[in-house]
Amino acid sequence: MTEKKTRSVATAIITFVLLNLIWTGALQATADQHIIAPGSDIVQDYPFTMPDLHGRDIPLHVMFTVEPVEGAADTDVVLMMEDSNGERTTLYSSSSEGSDERWITMPPGPSMFILIVSNGTGQISIPKQHVVIDLETEMDLYGPIQMEGYIAANILALSLLISDRAIRSWLKSRRRKRSNPMMRKLHEDWKATKQALSGGDAVDVEDLTSSLAASTQTSSIGKRRAWSIKAKDVDESEHEKGDQDIEDAEAIADELDALGEGDESRLQGKAEIDEDLKTVSDLWDRMNDDKKRR
Repeated sequence: MTEKKTRSVATAIITFVLLNLIWTGALQATADQHIIAPGSDIVQDYPFTMPDLHGRDIPLHVMFTVEPVEGAADTDVVLMMEDSNGERTTLYSSSSEGSDERWITMPPGPSMFILIVSNGTGQISIPKQHVVIDLETEMDLYGPIQMEGYIAANILALSLLISDRAIRSWLKSRRRKRSNPMMRKLHEDWKATKQALSGGDAVDVEDLTSSLAASTQTSSIGKRRAWSIKAKDVDESEHEKGDQDIEDAEAIADELDALGEGDESRLQGKAEIDEDLKTVSDLWDRMNDDKKRR
């Protein structure tokens, strides 16, 4: 196994393990709520709502503690839970001193705690004067969808790995194409060929004629310099052949001198638009026709 494959396998394992650990940590989270705090006013009904997780029942941890107020007479305390279906469950029923803690499963929807404090004469209207109550709840939100969460985490890990590999492959291919001079040259040639086949773009006659005139003059000067350098570098052992070459070079130079120096008289002034010239190919055809006439 190559180093690249080993690194790829290690990345896949780390991705799967990391996402599963994240979901495992999320399962430990709970939604805490303090329903009745010690010393607060006490009423009979405490409504609350259980969230809906695809219709699943949610585990609810109830922690209840009651203590009598110093100097107060003994009382009876009853704590009940009413769920969204209207069913009631007694969580605590005893004297004014005690505690209880339990897990119960609640269906989604509106629910309610019902607290009754009474003595021998009936229900007490101001329970705060007789008892101190502490009521807390912890809701296990992700427990009902534990398995679905692990499935989703693994699917996400697989999707990330596939997407990462596809993106890396695409970027590598683009870099390879951009860094290849031959591919760039082929691309440019293909664009030029497509443009020529489609008729090309409109031609600026004045720019093209100026460019051709400058190119012709530069070519003539270059030829004269090349022949002059060649004439100076002839070896003495080939003197006779060199003389002939010099004579040929001088004859060509004379022909070029006979042409005289060019001027820009025909390139100055306002250019006349030739409606027959639409593309580069039209211009070349016109130039070839002029040569034939000469």
